[in-house]
This record gives sequence, structure tokens and C-alpha cells, in this order.
Amino acid sequence: MFDFLLESDALSAIVAFIVVLIPAVLVHEIGHFLAAKAVGITILEFGIGLPPRIFKMFTWRGTDYTLNWLPLGGFVRPLGEDMVRQLGDEALDQDRSEAEMRGISKAVSVNEAKPLARIIFMAAGAFANFVTAFAIFVLIALIGIPEVIGGRVNVLYVDPDSTFAAAGLQPNDVIEDVNGRYFGNYDEFVGLLYAANGEDVTFTVRRIDVDEPFTITAASDLTGEVQVVPHPAIGDVAEGSPAARAGLQAGDLVVALNDEPTETYEELQALTRQHLDEEINLTIWREGQEQVVTLTPRSSPPSGQGAMGIIIGAATLAPEAGLALENAIPQRVIQPQPLGAAVQYSVDRIGQVFNTIASIPGQIIGGTADPDSLRLTSPLGISQAGAVFLQESIVQDQPTIMLEFVALISLALGWTNLLPIPALDGGRILFVLLEIVRGRPIAPEREGVVHLIGLVLLLSLMVVVLLNDIANPLTNLLR
Repeated sequence: MFDFLLESDALSAIVAFIVVLIPAVLVHEIGHFLAAKAVGITILEFGIGLPPRIFKMFTWRGTDYTLNWLPLGGFVRPLGEDMVRQLGDEALDQDRSEAEMRGISKAVSVNEAKPLARIIFMAAGAFANFVTAFAIFVLIALIGIPEVIGGRVNVLYVDPDSTFAAAGLQPNDVIEDVNGRYFGNYDEFVGLLYAANGEDVTFTVRRIDVDEPFTITAASDLTGEVQVVPHPAIGDVAEGSPAARAGLQAGDLVVALNDEPTETYEELQALTRQHLDEEINLTIWREGQEQVVTLTPRSSPPSGQGAMGIIIGAATLAPEAGLALENAIPQRVIQPQPLGAAVQYSVDRIGQVFNTIASIPGQIIGGTADPDSLRLTSPLGISQAGAVFLQESIVQDQPTIMLEFVALISLALGWTNLLPIPALDGGRILFVLLEIVRGRPIAPEREGVVHLIGLVLLLSLMVVVLLNDIANPLTNLLR
């Protein structure tokens, strides 16, 4: 139905902007609006979109409801304030006269409300975003969340003389079960082959050029003790790296470094660190044979590359079976959750997000943060990322993929607005807290200047971030 979105990233980004950002901002403003009504702050206008105004739709209980040209969510205009700061006495008097003409006998500006009422009003936008994310996560769980039912193994190599090759098993085949039984990883898979005690085994197989899974039945003469030998497997080789110059290829298994056996990534990494900027002999296994290559690991590799320039995974050799295997993406089913479990899932998911956000300062201080994960993004960048998740949601026919992204953006918007930065809700709450501590408010003119300066700086930063999103689209990181 929505396949046309798969043909255009730009169109998908526009749809993602409409589906993700506009509702998130609108919900935020609805939160402010409802809180203002609850604590008695007068709202003169609730706008859908940002000015300039198209027309006033209606007036209800003293509030104008307007439709505006810029489709960027919405806004609320309290008595005595514009969209940035408190107005002067003359403008406040004009707003009060306008409120009286609308039948509001006791109009209250934000500045006239009690401190707690102002904090509730200012924090309500973020709270509305959090509640929205909570509801979306509950909906996701009710629709169904992925549950692992079994592992998969990817066949890296099949000995041409083996019974499995004779039955039609090929490299790059993905095996999902053995005799109808699921397994957790390649060790369990090989264990099932031996458990057959020489009887025929039937695999469910997926192949790149075949649309549907099929079965292969092979004679198995494996008996006795299970034989598996784990090794680091090369997943990719960086162009121009020492590994590329040495002729290493994706799918190679690293057997030893300077004749010292390597069974895990950690062992290979530790040995590599001992020989930085030194020529080493790397014993690799490729298509049933071992060979030795020579290279020099770098102590100062380019950003995003390791000492050798390889991406490492895990694989195993089953020599008696004539197979080399690696773990593939596990098998999952979408399992709808009951309401109670869905609520718990939502609470846990939000907790995970907040824990991740809270850990960022420590990662920055410790130097362990991933630069890509700290990248600031503009509405354009969010739309670019949304386009990727939207297309993935369509391809997999899983609306929960897009819903997850919508919930995360809602949480991010709420969290960001609570930061104690001038012009944001958190910055305004900070001034209220200072007022409580001082026992008297800060002059509105001074507070207005601080928020105006903060707004200018935020907009300047947004321009820089926007230009970066144009030059380096987020889609480059997500695909």
C-alpha cells in the first residue's frame, strides 16, 4: 500500500516529518495548554502550526484556536507573553483588555501565578511527551514485541566431499533448525548433528536467491564427542588497510598470530596490541585450507578502523562435519503482550532510554562515548532518520518499528526541553527556582534578555547542525 515511499528518500523524509515531529511538538504544546487551564493561567491563543496566521478557527472559553502557515507543531500564547519572553506593562494591559472582552473576568499571566503553578505549567509540555511515549510503548507491546525462538547459523564453508555438500548445502546458506528443533548458536547446532547418531538430518534453509525457506536432508555419520574449534572471523576489510594489502578477505578465520592460537576476538585483540607497528604472521583459514599472511598492525589507525583494518566476528570450525559456521540473526516472532506486561514493558523501555541518556556525561568524561551517538541533529536529520525507519517498517510490515522511533523522539523532545538552558522550559523553570531561593523574582526584563540571548544561540547552533545534516545525512550512519 505504501510501497511508493520505498522509491524516494525525500518523500519518506517528508512523511516522517509529518508523522513524527509535528505530533510530538503539538502534544508538547497541548501539555502546556492543559496545565495552564488546570492552574489558572490565562491562554489567549492555541495555535496549530507557527505564525503567520492563516485564520482563526473559533474561540472557546476565552482562547482563540488558530491555524497557522508553518507546519511545525503548534504553540500556546499565555497572557502577557509572546513566544519568547514576558511582555512589558503596556502590552500586558492590552492583553488583559482583550481577555476581558472575551469574557475572562480574572485573567492571570504566567508571571502572576504562584511559583509551583508556573513550574507545573512549564514542565507540562515535557510531561505530555513522556506520557505519549509511555502510551506508544504500551501500544507496541500490545501489537507484539519480538521474542527470540531460536538461533540461526550462516554456512561459511562446506567441504565439497562432505555428505552435506552432496545433499545440496552451499556457502552462505542460513540454517534455521535441525530435524524441526531450534538451537541457540553454532555450538548447539553442531551438537544436534552429533545427537543424530549417524541418522539422516533435515535442515530448514534460507538461501539468498530463493524466496521461501526449503529443506535439505543429508546423511550424517557424526558420532562420539562433539568437535568444534572457535576462531575470530573477518566480517569486513577496510580499503587501503594493512589487512587489505595483505589480501585478507571477509569470511577468513584467524587461526593464529605469530603461531599463538586465537579462539576469541579478545585473544586476537590482546596479541595484536603486543605487536603494534611490528610485522606479524597471521595464520588464516580459508575454504578448507590454512595459509600465512604478513602484515603490520598500526598503532595510530584512521578513525573508525582498528590496528589491522578488519571487523571481527565469531565463527567455528566443525572439521568432522566439513563445515565452517557463524551465528546469524536469531529467529524472532512477534508476540502480543497482555495489558499488564505491556505496561511493564513501557516502564522498562523508558527506564532504559533515561539510563542511556544519564550515562552520556560519564562516557564523555571517560572518553568512551561513540562520536556518532553524540551527534546533534536538526529537524531535517530527524526526518532523514525517520525515513529509514519508515521504509524499514514498510519492508518488514511491522508498524512497531516506526512507532518505536516516534516514541523515542517524543522522549528526546521532552528531555531536551527540561535542560536548564535559557529559552527552553528547563531554563524558565530554573528562574522560578532561583526566585524561590531568593525570596523575590528576577526582573522580567532581565530574564527576558537572558532567554532572548539563549534563543539566538540555540537558533545559531541549529543552523550549524542543519548544515551538517545536509552535508552528512544521518542516512549514511543508519544504512
